[in-house]
Amino acid sequence: MHPILWQIGPVEIHAYGFFLAAAFAAGTYFTAVQAREKGISVEFVLDLALVAYAAALIGARIGFVLLEWPYYRLYPAEILRVSEGGLSFHGGLILAVAAGIWFCRRRQVNPWQMADIAAPAVPLGTAIARMGCLLNGCCYGYVTDLPIGLPAALGDPSPRHPTQIYAAVLNLALFAYLYRKRDHRRFPGYLGLIYLILYSVLRSVVEIFRESEILFGSIKVAQAFSVLVIIGAGLVIYAVENRRQARSGFTE
Repeated sequence: MHPILWQIGPVEIHAYGFFLAAAFAAGTYFTAVQAREKGISVEFVLDLALVAYAAALIGARIGFVLLEWPYYRLYPAEILRVSEGGLSFHGGLILAVAAGIWFCRRRQVNPWQMADIAAPAVPLGTAIARMGCLLNGCCYGYVTDLPIGLPAALGDPSPRHPTQIYAAVLNLALFAYLYRKRDHRRFPGYLGLIYLILYSVLRSVVEIFRESEILFGSIKVAQAFSVLVIIGAGLVIYAVENRRQARSGFTE
């Protein structure tokens, strides 16, 4: 593990914070390029990115602190030390989506169209951010005897499933798939909903090997939330498609 990339005098550059910033930059650049092709200004995308990323950071930290509340209740000063790790993806996703919808409506831009444009950028950024997790030694997997095992937990030399790498590779594959589907002919927002479904499936698979919070039995908190996301996004797709078919039949 290499949690600190560089140190310049008293200033430390943490791997987690560095790769998180790189993820935001890459996601914003990709979204801006795609949005410009759809006639949406780069300035709007930059403003939206600042709002969404700030909301994502706040939501992700709140989610993580709530999951680890027994620890943070004893050490409240640690809550603000975000650069060293400790973010909940689902917490960030919820607040970022809410903030993004609000901002798009305020600027009179279709939020469903923006969801389609931004969908491939999210797994791209997630893949980059997971490299920060690997160097930081967080989000690690269970101890394993398999050859793929790495000392993936900070301060623990035991070989573990490098779930950070699993997540990065799967998110890159998801990015490639969504990018190929970016010119779909379905309804606005379809690609964003497909992202939610596929990411939730991939996350549930990674959680099998990851040492994380258990909800009950062998079901992890992230897996339970992922199931809810899959059901919710699937129902929206089903409802919209049925409405479109009903309107098409009516017009004919």
